[in-house]
Amino acid sequence: MQRDTVYELITKIPKFDIAKTVLTLRFNASITLDLVVRYEGDYLVVRGREAGTNDDGRAFFVPYDEIVFIKIDRTIKLSDLQKMYGETVTNEDESILDRAADSLVEGESASTGKPTLIDVSVMTPAPAMDPAGIAKQNLLARIRAARTAASSSVSS
Repeated sequence: MQRDTVYELITKIPKFDIAKTVLTLRFNASITLDLVVRYEGDYLVVRGREAGTNDDGRAFFVPYDEIVFIKIDRTIKLSDLQKMYGETVTNEDESILDRAADSLVEGESASTGKPTLIDVSVMTPAPAMDPAGIAKQNLLARIRAARTAASSSVSS
């Protein structure tokens, strides 16, 4: 990202959400912000902590081009996002938007308002990618086949 983009995004985030904001950097490093100290020409100066540690109050000098994305680490209402971008949302609009977003999360169709049915029989589990996972799946398949064969020979 560039300086202007980072500045614009961070200034859109409400002050009370800065402490819930995470900068995700290249190579999956993350910094949970406590405070933005300065916007320099090539880097951002922040106070916070690295993901996976409990060392609070550390200073970080983060080059803008290392930032992959910025995340607010809490559930955000659709109306709150619209407010961040200066769109005016009335109380009625806010409740309609939030109910629509919640219903989509709960599996309801936006057009009909009825639950979306998913045919579980056509869903297949994702194949295991690692050799240990493949071996486990093969072993489970053999055990199931042996049990099926044993139960069918007993009942015959």
